[in-house]
Amino acid sequence: MYPNVFLKLSNIIREKTPLQDTRYICVEEMLAAFLLIVGQNSRYCLVRKTFGRSHFTASKCFNNILKALNTIAVDMMAKHGSTVPEKIRESTRFYPYFKDCIGAIDGTHIPAMVIGRDKSSYHNCHGIISQNVLAACNFDLEFMYVLSGWEGSAHDSKVLSDALLRRNGLKVPQGIIFNFI
Repeated sequence: MYPNVFLKLSNIIREKTPLQDTRYICVEEMLAAFLLIVGQNSRYCLVRKTFGRSHFTASKCFNNILKALNTIAVDMMAKHGSTVPEKIRESTRFYPYFKDCIGAIDGTHIPAMVIGRDKSSYHNCHGIISQNVLAACNFDLEFMYVLSGWEGSAHDSKVLSDALLRRNGLKVPQGIIFNFI
């Protein structure tokens, strides 16, 4: 992540969420630890070594940033525009068929650490412990919706059904389609 983007995100978190610096750790360090875990698939032990923090502090920082990002996610996600995307409108290959398409939906499996009796339900079809994540993005590659937390064994159609039925779930306007990848 570019430094200016990182600083802009940390400023957004400061301004739009109740998360603030603590006596011993600043929002930027919390965000850096969070991005190390999420972006590099790192474990808490690497965060402990990199930032010199305890396992408890690394976990608490991760959860604090995750909660802060969840509170601003609705404002940060791209909104549906009413016009046909330029990439579709200007292509004879796509235009007549995808003129009502506003983006793409795909699911992916992200490695997870699960303890206890729920562990078996998080095994995906390859035998890896993961969670099933559904994401929808527009043609500018901006995320419009993300749903995470489903067990790795959950079928994509079940995750999509849940996303459509949630109160703050995926909203698809009437007559508009998503391209399922």
